[in-house]
Amino acid sequence: MTNSNENIKVSQKKNRKLILHFDQHNTIQVACTLPGRNITVEEGVNHFLTTAVWGKEEGNKWIWLSEKPDKNKPPNQPSAITYFKYLEKKLVGTPNDRAELKKKTCRFVYEEPGNRYRYFFNLYLESLTYPRKIEKNDEINWTNHDSYGSKLPPNTIPAGDPSNNFLYHLILPEFFDMIRRLQRENREFAIVLRTMGIDSQSFLDTVRPVFEGKHPDFHDIKPIEINPNIGQIQRFDDDRISLTMDDHIYDNEKMIYEKLSSLRGINAIRDDFVYWQKNKYECYAAKPLWINLNDIHHHHIIFDDNIRLDSYDDCIVNIRLLNSSDIRKFVNVHFNSYKYFKTTSILQPNLVELLNPDIKLNSNTNHYLSMIENAEKCYEDLLKEKRKYFFDIKDISENNKVPIHIKYSDNIDKINRNESDEDKNHSYFCGVI
Repeated sequence: MTNSNENIKVSQKKNRKLILHFDQHNTIQVACTLPGRNITVEEGVNHFLTTAVWGKEEGNKWIWLSEKPDKNKPPNQPSAITYFKYLEKKLVGTPNDRAELKKKTCRFVYEEPGNRYRYFFNLYLESLTYPRKIEKNDEINWTNHDSYGSKLPPNTIPAGDPSNNFLYHLILPEFFDMIRRLQRENREFAIVLRTMGIDSQSFLDTVRPVFEGKHPDFHDIKPIEINPNIGQIQRFDDDRISLTMDDHIYDNEKMIYEKLSSLRGINAIRDDFVYWQKNKYECYAAKPLWINLNDIHHHHIIFDDNIRLDSYDDCIVNIRLLNSSDIRKFVNVHFNSYKYFKTTSILQPNLVELLNPDIKLNSNTNHYLSMIENAEKCYEDLLKEKRKYFFDIKDISENNKVPIHIKYSDNIDKINRNESDEDKNHSYFCGVI
């Protein structure tokens, strides 16, 4: 009987459509090929390292706490910050100052104090190296172009250093391998690029030849529909959100959720950077992710390197949870309640692992897919326990601006027995949230 129940659970998970939202930089790639915003692969690896090494400021002195890169804060070091955050705090007073910040982070290991991490820079650069030797008469289908006008294989870029003749992966091969594995499992899924910048068209142009079978390492990947219409999320001061996509404006969150759940293939959406910046980069103004625990047919997951649960201004996702007392609306979840979704829906990929061949998972597994599989297990558990999560209806402001605390109890019936009839009807909405 147990085996039968387990098989049913697995089947339920496998039948649930995955909507996989991906950030771009330091999530599936480290370099940038946009004109005017170009970041070479060497600069990208340098920048990434500044976000993965930790220290603290004592007086006016920087004290290192990391011997090697790690996506997680060192234990028992509450004041630890990444070197990137330290530089950002030190250098950036206005948006124009970010050019100096970029200059510093992109040269990190070439000078003090970053040269102590030169070994990891070389290691990560090696892992991004395109493995095939390009011969003059190679029959590879050339599609990309470098600044000198020569053609490159799909998803590759030349080194920034003219003396370096190697080619490098632009989007991490692990991303395409994840898609190939999902195809082999006959999973229903959609990919949604979620970026604050103007990278969307470049992303679509890069992945297109790969899904046309023109990449030698992914010739067996199945063709995927690529949506050329880039969506745009707009946020307003009264907490309203709209999505413009495919020549239509979706101006309430229920409609947005249904639209995103209906997507197929590869898609791209630009989030509202101006609103996020205006609100001092706090999570409540960041990339919205809609979660509906009453929907057993869809599972939304977002991957982003800037998902951190240490501080509300260091997390780039805004969780919006279906309000079952008014199924037209989603509530704005308080940052302290994000912990309930950190393994099910908001995932921070470990680029330290993805870029380090010494600790990377073996070839029989895929980093992104392993995270998805774990998220599905945790999501299944969350759905089974959803009647134990609740929130106080009195906390919901008229315009939904005030974030709502999600609460958990092993015994909702006991809570209800202890509440007055008025509180039962007006204070708590228990059961399915």
